[in-house]
Amino acid sequence: MDYKKILKIVTDNSDDGIFIVNQMGEVVFYNESADNQAGVNFENAIGKHILDIFPKLTKEGSTLLRVIETKEPIIGHIQSYYNYNLKKVTIISTTYPIFEDDELVGAIEISKDLNKYGEFNDKIDKIKNNKGTKIIKEEAPYDLDDIIGNSESMTLLKSKIRKIAASSSPVIVSGETGTGKEMVVQSIHNLSERKGYPFIAQNCAAIPVTLLESILFGTSVGSFTGSKDSPGLFELADKGTLFLDEVNSMDTFLQAKLLRVIQDGHIRRIGDKHTRQVDVRVIAAMNVKPSEAVKAGKLREDLFYRLNVLNIDIKPLRDRREDIITLTDYFIKKFNRKLYKKITGLEQRAMKVLLRHSWPGNVRELEHAIEHGMLMADADIITCEDLPGFTDMVPMKDEETMFSEEFLKMTHKPLKEMTNAFEKEVIQKALVENSCSITRTAQMLGIPRQTLHYKINSLEINPLLLKKK
Repeated sequence: MDYKKILKIVTDNSDDGIFIVNQMGEVVFYNESADNQAGVNFENAIGKHILDIFPKLTKEGSTLLRVIETKEPIIGHIQSYYNYNLKKVTIISTTYPIFEDDELVGAIEISKDLNKYGEFNDKIDKIKNNKGTKIIKEEAPYDLDDIIGNSESMTLLKSKIRKIAASSSPVIVSGETGTGKEMVVQSIHNLSERKGYPFIAQNCAAIPVTLLESILFGTSVGSFTGSKDSPGLFELADKGTLFLDEVNSMDTFLQAKLLRVIQDGHIRRIGDKHTRQVDVRVIAAMNVKPSEAVKAGKLREDLFYRLNVLNIDIKPLRDRREDIITLTDYFIKKFNRKLYKKITGLEQRAMKVLLRHSWPGNVRELEHAIEHGMLMADADIITCEDLPGFTDMVPMKDEETMFSEEFLKMTHKPLKEMTNAFEKEVIQKALVENSCSITRTAQMLGIPRQTLHYKINSLEINPLLLKKK
C-alpha cells in the first residue's frame, strides 16, 4: 500500500490547510486547502521559509517556529495574519512537533479558516455590545403565541412550557428535525424572569471541537500564542439563557466540563488560573431521544441526568395530524402578507394530500410546501399540482378515500369541528381495519392506548356499532 498516495488523496480533498516544515522552518509539505488560506500554490510554497511565504509574520508570531523552538504543541490557537497575497485571514490551528528517534525534525500545522464562522463572530460582537443592557427582542423573537396547534399534545406542550418557565432548572428538549425546538426554547426564555437578559443559541455540531471549548468558556492572555482575554458564551449569557442545540454532538470531554458548570455555576477560561461565577440557565436540545443518545455513547449518562431535571419531547407532525389544518391556514396567511398574494385556501384533493403525507421534515416541511404551493398557484387556491413532490400521493378522482362526503362538505365549518370530524373518520376506519382491537389500532395510529381510549370517548365513537358494519 502506497501511504504517500493515500496521504495525498486525503490532503487534496481536505478543507483544512496543512503545513509541514523541517527544523529550519522550511516548507517540506503543503496542501492547497479548498479556500486556499495561505494564498500560495504548492510550487511556490515548497522549499521556502515560512516567514518568506507570510511577509508580515514574525518569528514570535509563527506557531510553527514556536513549536520548533519549544518542542511543545500549540492546540486550538486562533490568530489573524496576512497571507502570501497580503489578504487578512483568521484561522484556528493546531501545531505539533515531529520527532524521529527522539530528535526534532520539524513541525506540522493543521488549520481551519474562521471566516466560515463569520455569522458566529457577528453574533458574539452583537452580544458584547449589548452586555449589561436589555437584549433586543430579535435575539429571541418567538413566544408561546408562535407555537401553532390545537391538538391534545400541543395543548399539553404549551401548558408544560408555562410551568417550566417558572423555574431556572436545566431543561432538555427533544424532537425530530423541523418540529420547532428553538421556538419552544425561546418561548421558555420569554416567559421566564430571565426575559430581559441575553438569550444565546449555539449549535454544537456546527463548530470544531477545538474552537467550541474556547467559544463556550472563553480564553485568557497567555493561554496560547497571541491569545487575548475573551469571554465565552457562558459569561455573555450571564443571568440569561444559553441554548445548546445538538448537544449530543459535543465531544464527551466538553460534556464533562459542561456538567461541572451546570452543577456549581463556575467557569474557567482556557489558560486562566481563576474561576468566574455565572448565573446561566442551560437548555439543551437534540433531534433524537435522549435515552437513545446515551445508549449510543453520544451523551454522557451523568450529563443526561443533570439536564433531564425538566424535559420536553415535541411530537412529530404525523402524530398530531389534526394540527395540519391549523398550520396550513396559518402559513397561508403568513405568506399572503410576505408574497403579496390573496390565496384563500386549498382545493379538497390538495388538503387530502397534506393530511395523508407522513411529513418527515415536520412543520418546517409543511411550511415550505405551502410557500411552494402559493408561488406556483395560478388561481386563488392551491391545487395538488402546485404542491412540491407530492404527485405520487395525489388521490385519484375515482379512488376510494379514507374521508367521508360528510367530512369533505365541512370546509367552511369551524376549525375545531373540522379537526374533530377528521380524527373521528381516521380512528373509525382504523378500528374497522383492526376488528376494533384497541391495541392494534393504537399501534397502527402510532399513539398510546390511553390516548386512543380518550379520543374514542371524547369523539363519541362506539366500537360495538363499528363491529356490526
